[in-house]
Formats: sequence, C-alpha cells, structure tokens
Amino acid sequence: MNSEKNRLRGKAWSILLCGAVLLSAAGCAAEDTDTRQVVEKSGQKITVLDNTSEPVYTELKLAGIRKVEGVRGTDFASEDVMAVTRENRSLPAQVIEGQELYPLNLYLHTLSTGEEAPLQEGELNYGAPQLSPDKKHVFFKEMYEMTGIGYIMDLAGGAKVKVSNAEFRIEEGKWADDGHVIFPDMEGNIISADVSGKQETLLKTGIAYVHEVVQTGSRILYVTGEDSQLSAYDTVTKETKVLSKNVVWAVPSPDGSRLAIVERTGRGEMTLKLCDSEGNEQSSVASGQQIFGTSWSPDGQLLAYAVTASGSADDQQDLFITRVETGEQTPVLNDIHVADLLHWSPSGKKLLATTTMLKDNVYQFLTYVVSLS
Repeated sequence: MNSEKNRLRGKAWSILLCGAVLLSAAGCAAEDTDTRQVVEKSGQKITVLDNTSEPVYTELKLAGIRKVEGVRGTDFASEDVMAVTRENRSLPAQVIEGQELYPLNLYLHTLSTGEEAPLQEGELNYGAPQLSPDKKHVFFKEMYEMTGIGYIMDLAGGAKVKVSNAEFRIEEGKWADDGHVIFPDMEGNIISADVSGKQETLLKTGIAYVHEVVQTGSRILYVTGEDSQLSAYDTVTKETKVLSKNVVWAVPSPDGSRLAIVERTGRGEMTLKLCDSEGNEQSSVASGQQIFGTSWSPDGQLLAYAVTASGSADDQQDLFITRVETGEQTPVLNDIHVADLLHWSPSGKKLLATTTMLKDNVYQFLTYVVSLS
C-alpha cells in the first residue's frame, strides 16, 4: 500500500511539474533591467521589482512586481494572502529518476510577512487550490498523474468533504457560486457538489470527453468534440445551444454579459476575442501561436492574458492587461511561461502569474505578484 502511494506521489509530482515545464520550457522571466530587493523569509526568497518604465499603450499604471520563489500561487484568499502549492520539506523525499522529490502540499502565504499557514499537508500531492467567491471555502485536488480526487475545505473549521468518489481530470473543476463547484466526470457528465459534499448530476452529455466546464448564472458552458464545439446548457429551461466552434476555452465576465473566447484560427494560430454572452464576436483582443491564462478583473473592466508570438521558436510569452472598453493594452511581463490561469485579487489591484524557473538544474515554481496603482 505504501509503495503504491509513493509511486503515485512521485508520478503526480512529475506530471504537475511537467505541466508547468511544457508551458515553461526555458525557465524564468527576464531579470536584467529591473531594480530589485531580495528578502528571505521562512526559507523562501522574495524579490520585489520596481516598475522602471511607464506602460507603453495605456494609462494603466504598474506599482510594482513581487517575485516569490518556490511556491505556485493559484488564487487570492485576500489582498495580502494567496493560496499556494509548494514542496513540504518536513516530510521524507522520494528519489525519482535521481531527483529528490518532496510531496506537494497546500498553504496560505501572507505576502507582507512571508509567513505560511498549512491548508492540507501529508505524504500525497495536493494542488490547484481555488478560493470560493466569498473566500470561506477552498476547493483543491488530491493528485494522481493526470487525474485527482476533489475536496472542499471550510477555512473557518478546517473540515473537508469529497466532491466525488471518482477521479476526474486535474485541470477541471471551478466554483459556480459561493456554495458549489462544477466539474465533468470521466463519462462526460457534468456534476455539481456543494460545500457539504452533496452531489448532483446537472447534465449527461453522452460524450466521453467534456472539458472547459464553467457556470455563469443559470448557464453551463462546455467544450466537446473534434471541432471543439462550445455549448451552453441552461439549467432552468434544460435547453442546450451551440455558441461557437474551434474554441480552446471560454471565460465569462463576472456579470456574465460577455465571453472572452480563445479560438483556434489556424495551424499554430490562436485568437483571443471578446464576444457577447451568445458568442457573437465584438472585438479581437490578441492573436499568436498560443494564448494562456485568460482572466477577467473582478469589475470586468480589465482582461489579463499571456501570448506567444506567431512563429516564436522558444515559446516565450508576454503578459498583457487590456482595458476592455477601449482595447488599450499594457505590457506587464515579457519572456515568461505562464503555468496556470492568471488570478486577480478581490480589489482587482493585484494579479498572480505563476511560472517555473531552472535553478541548480531543477525546475522550481516561481510566482509573480503584479500590483497596479
């Protein structure tokens, strides 16, 4: 039993890191021109970068960029606290292909002090923590290779419940509202689970591979088929409508009135476009070889994303923030590889971007905290 757990633990770490490495093949961002201050707290290095240039295209101002090494920041619990995944070096390591790998555990990391409070520790790998909209619960996964078991934890009491007894793909699962998460199972059913662990099948699609599932209001958006068809299922009318095809993913705005859709427009070419709630294009935001991390600010006025330029040989990305109403773009970070979705703080004044860097011949997590003035 223990050997099987160790095997899964090692493989899960490999898959998690591999997922980041696929997006981050060359390691870390450019670091040669920024003014910086390095502070070491709780054994982790925190670098604060001063913004030394004015934005080129917009009036949006960057107040600074903080780098936190060794942690994978995935969401904000508050303006000063982020949920992170990192190695738990207090537990025994496993040697996998000549490398010592420690279990990945979950923590709440306070930016101002560098202090951390454990969320979920143990010999298995835990990852992908997402805070509920009201910041009272955290949804996370126990990882096994490309799948995992989902849990919801009450932050006040620490109690946790399973969202399903069966594994589902680790990249799936999102909060639908303060009290429910939504995800597709491995048979193509779309499941809802509340904070008590009660589960409900919302839709049986009849299609084995359902992905990019997200709920906005009474509608569930999801992608299926070889033509990457984006569909919307209305939980009230029980009707399904096809909105678009060739969709990589669709991200609804906070009020549900718009969709940010990444569409595959050709071989090695993607386009990020703004659409109304029915998928009708309003404007084109960006295009490139790859587009990652698309995320709306809480007020729906800003859209953050990372773009790999067409024809790029090294898959390097540039991170931008676009003001939706005017289309003005602000370059934020260049030459990075975004490993996760971008995440905004509750105020919309901070943005999390996670990547990896090669250090001592080992890939390590690196989190940027971008502050806007």
